[in-house]
Amino acid sequence: MDIKKFFTAIPRHAQTLLRVGTTPDSNVEVVGEDVKEKTEKRVTSQTRLPILPPVPYQPRDVNCMPVQRLAKRTLCFQRAWFDSFPWLHFDANVSGVLCFTCAKAACMDLAGMARCSEDTFVSKGFCNWKKAIEKFKIHEKTSAHMISHSNLKFRSSNNDVDAQLSTHHLEEQTKARNALLKIVTTVQYLAQQGLAIRGKESSDGNFMKLLELRSNDDVVLQRWLTRTTSYTSVAVQNELLKIMAHMVLRNICKNVGLFAVIVDGTQDIQGVEQEAICVRYIDDAYDVHEDFIGLYSVSETTGASLSSMLQDALLRLNLPITHLRAKTYDGASNMSGKYQGCQALIKKVQPLANYTHCGAHITHLICAKAIESAPFLRDALNVVQELGGFYNSSGKFKNLYLDLQVMDDSPSPSRLKPLCPTRWLSRGIAVRAVLSNYAHVLEALNEASSTFGSSTAARANGIHSLLSTAKCVLGLVASLPVIECLEKFNTVLQGAETTVDGMLAAASVVSKNLLLYRRDINMEFHAIFETATDKIRELNIEPISLPRTRKIPRRYNDGEKSHTHTSSEEFFRVQYVAAVDSAVANIDAFFTSTDLTSYKQLSDMLTTGVVDEDVVSRYPELSESLQQELTFFCRQYEHSSVDNVRITFRSMVPEVRKLFPQVSTLLRLLLVSPASSCSAERSFSALRRVKTWLRSTMTQQRLNHMMVCHVHRNRLAECTARDIAIEFVDGSSDTRRSVFGKFLTIKDLLEYHQWHHCFYSCSLFVLELRNLTNKVILYLYTICSV
Repeated sequence: MDIKKFFTAIPRHAQTLLRVGTTPDSNVEVVGEDVKEKTEKRVTSQTRLPILPPVPYQPRDVNCMPVQRLAKRTLCFQRAWFDSFPWLHFDANVSGVLCFTCAKAACMDLAGMARCSEDTFVSKGFCNWKKAIEKFKIHEKTSAHMISHSNLKFRSSNNDVDAQLSTHHLEEQTKARNALLKIVTTVQYLAQQGLAIRGKESSDGNFMKLLELRSNDDVVLQRWLTRTTSYTSVAVQNELLKIMAHMVLRNICKNVGLFAVIVDGTQDIQGVEQEAICVRYIDDAYDVHEDFIGLYSVSETTGASLSSMLQDALLRLNLPITHLRAKTYDGASNMSGKYQGCQALIKKVQPLANYTHCGAHITHLICAKAIESAPFLRDALNVVQELGGFYNSSGKFKNLYLDLQVMDDSPSPSRLKPLCPTRWLSRGIAVRAVLSNYAHVLEALNEASSTFGSSTAARANGIHSLLSTAKCVLGLVASLPVIECLEKFNTVLQGAETTVDGMLAAASVVSKNLLLYRRDINMEFHAIFETATDKIRELNIEPISLPRTRKIPRRYNDGEKSHTHTSSEEFFRVQYVAAVDSAVANIDAFFTSTDLTSYKQLSDMLTTGVVDEDVVSRYPELSESLQQELTFFCRQYEHSSVDNVRITFRSMVPEVRKLFPQVSTLLRLLLVSPASSCSAERSFSALRRVKTWLRSTMTQQRLNHMMVCHVHRNRLAECTARDIAIEFVDGSSDTRRSVFGKFLTIKDLLEYHQWHHCFYSCSLFVLELRNLTNKVILYLYTICSV
């Protein structure tokens, strides 16, 4: 068969044929002019229905729609017509707009009963914009349009029972998920703020009251709370707290490499021994982190019990003890014991875990020992302790003292404070408060001793008698230089980023300062004595005098003359010198322990560039290439301390930093050693807020989870309620999955968006391919029919 005859058999009206959508019958052989008549019959009797999307297509940009050209003007489709007639649907294949209702009914074969249906709005397309509004209103009122609308509505509502039940179940799951998210965010807020979740009765607690308050603006939540199973029980609260705490801990532990532990203990409101554990680690930017990871109760506080508890906690958190490189406790024998202490038992398991006595505790001990060396300092501070206790225990005396200050127009009344035996920074504040308000204190004590009850008056009279002596005034004035020097040292050691190298350097500076002070002690104490004398004269107290010398019994008198002090200043200066000498000696003794010596060896390797092979062989993370890298590093950079090296590494670009991997590891070993246990001490303040007298029945597990959430409130805020709810639903039985369904995670939403975008792109590609194919066929028809 000739190919030319085959194509010439296709009429020139193929363009009309393709525009309306008729498909020629391949089984009928059409030749010559008969094609024209038979094609016209098929065009009138058979039309191709358009392929419709789920909803009417109404483009925002109507410039893509065809225009109507008249003799004197050109008319365009108006975007506002979509709002007035929402059934309008634009189809590029018909070059006009269709009635989506009628076209969809025709596609679903639901328009059989409709009479006088308009092909213009069903398949051909309407583009007479001059009479658009008139024709749209007429079509909207035709019986064909109304029948199509009714049939579609009936079809959509006449689903089978299973589909209706499934739809209802999905709607209930959506409501349940929304209610669960409200419950999760409520528990999350209370845990962040450290507030009580339930009160005396569960229905009166913060949790239920906050949910009821939120339900006033949420009908779904209001109906949910009336259910028998509303997932607001104590068990659900505990599970949500557990999920939140575990999320926070996983977020912390995933960044931990080489680490150190900090442990300190206290008793809660019930008298239960609680051990706070913190972990110290270094991140990629060489920043130091000390994070609280849990609160654990122990039945006994022996070294064996504490070491077992610590190992169990590290195992639960998936922190291998092989990565433990340092530990810091206080100086109690059960913690620092050489043989049976916690540090000794941990070292048997991990010999590389060097023990560091908390620097803040050390300065407190040094201060206490120095004060004990001078009796007149010790006695004066004991009086301040008694005064502070009396001030806190007697509200009547407190009001009397504050009223006296108000009468003298004092700008801000100073409250009296006791000397807490375990609080580090309370001595200097308490002494300064008494010295600055000495006259008011004496006046208040004098009035209290004459007007208060017998026991309170006797106590006030005793304190007044001691404070009215010149020896007490001198002791308070002389104690401030030593106390303030050691308290500044103590403040420096309480930062989380403080390193052992910095602690040793600060200890050396303080020791040198005290030695210089000791060299000029005669001049310094003379100034102190003169200041105290002026204060005594101002208060009208008897001046300082030599104490009565006790006569030595004859049986102990060997005939030699004992040294006698010529003045009261010399007498008290001798005691003051003993206090300063005690402080210097104890600084040198406490900061030269065995493990600090091991740390000093690592520090000297970094600062001098000389590698000790014996030290390197003990650490598996260090290798023989350390000497070469240190030599190269010391030639390029100047450094004198560990902190200088850290600053140098921070300023390096990543490519240069990779040249010194062993130096970086050595730096991390030095930075990871904590200088104090202050991070664990700070968690005790949160413990007082979380477990109070009204919340004393809290279980240990719930207390631990609440503590983690409250201490790390910023990290908890980063945990989304959706992630918490997903873990709550997926990690349980099938009952919860049936009630709440499936939460779409961010990953699921992205995958759905990508799939929808891909499907939409494929649909557009198919439409474009169909249009291109039609154009090619028309072109071939045109060529072959010539």
